[in-house]
Amino acid sequence: MKHDVIKKSHARSVMNGMEEDRLFPRKMLKGSQLEALLEKNQYLIETSLPFIKNLYTLVKGSGFVITLTDGQGCILELTGDAETMRDASLFDMIPGAYMDEDSVGTNAMSLAIDENRPIQLTAQEHFINAYHRWTCSSSPIHNTDDEILGALNLMGKKDQVHSHTLGLVVATVNSIEQQFRNQKLNQDLSETSGFLDAVINNLSYATFTLNTLGYINRVNKTAVKIFDISRSELYGRHISKYLSRWEEIWNTVKAGDKLLDEEVVVHAMPKSGAFVMSAMPILTEDNELNGVVLTFRDMKRVYSMVNKYTGMKAHYTFSDIIGSSDNMKRLIDFAEKISDSPSTVLINGESGTGKEVFAQSIHNASSRRDAGFVAVNCGAIPEALFESELFGYDDGAFTGARKGGKPGKFELANGGTLFLDEVGEMPPDMQVKLLRVLQEEVVTRVGGNKTIPVDVRIIAATNKDLKTLVDEKKFRLDLFYRLSVIPLKIPALRERGEDIRTLIEFFLGTKAFKLKKNIPRLDKEIYQLLMRYEWPGNVRELENFIEKTVNLDGAIMLDVEDEEAFRKKYLNPEAYHPGNELAGPLSTSIRSLAELEKDAIQNALNQLNGNKTQVAKMLGIGRNTLYLKAKQYGITL
Repeated sequence: MKHDVIKKSHARSVMNGMEEDRLFPRKMLKGSQLEALLEKNQYLIETSLPFIKNLYTLVKGSGFVITLTDGQGCILELTGDAETMRDASLFDMIPGAYMDEDSVGTNAMSLAIDENRPIQLTAQEHFINAYHRWTCSSSPIHNTDDEILGALNLMGKKDQVHSHTLGLVVATVNSIEQQFRNQKLNQDLSETSGFLDAVINNLSYATFTLNTLGYINRVNKTAVKIFDISRSELYGRHISKYLSRWEEIWNTVKAGDKLLDEEVVVHAMPKSGAFVMSAMPILTEDNELNGVVLTFRDMKRVYSMVNKYTGMKAHYTFSDIIGSSDNMKRLIDFAEKISDSPSTVLINGESGTGKEVFAQSIHNASSRRDAGFVAVNCGAIPEALFESELFGYDDGAFTGARKGGKPGKFELANGGTLFLDEVGEMPPDMQVKLLRVLQEEVVTRVGGNKTIPVDVRIIAATNKDLKTLVDEKKFRLDLFYRLSVIPLKIPALRERGEDIRTLIEFFLGTKAFKLKKNIPRLDKEIYQLLMRYEWPGNVRELENFIEKTVNLDGAIMLDVEDEEAFRKKYLNPEAYHPGNELAGPLSTSIRSLAELEKDAIQNALNQLNGNKTQVAKMLGIGRNTLYLKAKQYGITL
């Protein structure tokens, strides 16, 4: 019977014009076409590979190669001894090559698929002469619906032919098909669970369940809505197509551990983007992995939830702080060094100096960065609500209390950072209660009696002199010492005049982008005037002034000849310090570019105390160019 099958196949090969001296397959997939085919057959490949590896351990060193094809005979995977692999590659027997009868004539792989049964061919039983050197044992691979998915082939030199070789192939295929049945059984058991369906479909989070290989087998209606994709498009797909971090996630759940609230990026869906994901392993009674449940929350919804309680989120880092002056550099370096300390920080600085920017930067540089950053403005909370705001309240604590109670800022910041802004405005009785929480690291909600442990780092900020408030009996000395373990003093903008120009240029760019306007050009006279100004509102005042300038398309330059009028119209006329200008007195006369360039270099050297690196950076030129210009203008460096 086998010989009849081979004879008929040879006849078909002749009829199809197959040449006996052909060396290479007629059909071959490469590039994106091959990638698409491999992705389409990923389930077959990944299910088969462990069994193929087991088979190879039995024949390793005996000159055999194992080949896996799809249902049309296209090679998907090869593994085997190096010498035979090289021989096979000489005849383009590689992934993407079609081994069906129309492509290479009679061979074991095509007959196993066409005849739907195991078969062994040796030497001249193959049609083309190039294959006469081999013996091949092949068996079709079926899915749980008894449809042919592909074929497994064991190929070696013709003198190694043995009936046991075909037996090994058949046994391996049986194991692969049993794995399909096991996976299908698990899927069927899951799908017949109406209760589980109801629970998953009523979750407000997008939810997927995966089998033990990471293929999606369940999708809830929230996921369909959030990702704007149908269930049929997701079923049977590997989750790594949508999650680039899947390998890292898989290693965690494979060990039986949960992964909670991880920030991930979902891609390759109509609605992709950033999400918060949790992954939970489904374990059998024997603690074996039986699947995975993934839940996704839109990052915007998470931020919305946090803002509902805190009104803010930490998004500044030290790289957002603009300042190249020596005192700002030292301050930033120090703040970075103490970021990961659990000790309390007291930030002191005038209004508008960026106290909250520093607080958020410290938080984001610490090991608490993934937890909450909760901000409280102590000067904006009515005294009667202070305790419930910080410590929360239980159900029925007072008239109008929310049913079920409400967590306070300490609970919301648990594991993270609590930022107490304007801490000098805190009422005396609250100072006592805050001190107790800092000492005992527990809170008790208003109207409750249960103590709740909290792990919170405190960063406080003030624009007042707390020592003076202590002397005036308005602030507790013990709380002052507790808060000021690490003190930070942010200098006023007038104390770091060399940063003004950098800030001006930064805000010109950001405000123009925000307002969709061109960046206005500020003349030298404008810079001189702004450098002399005291900036009592510090960086915030400068930022607001630049925003006004951009909104007016730079029209403030029209008033520069009348400095007094300019001050009254745009700035505080009393806030000036004449010694901080970039150049000499105002002048509207026209000067040569060389004169302006020489003055710019000389004034920058004076302003930066001769620091050549900083001068070059301020002027936007390299140090070599600075040396050449200085020599040209007779300036001593």
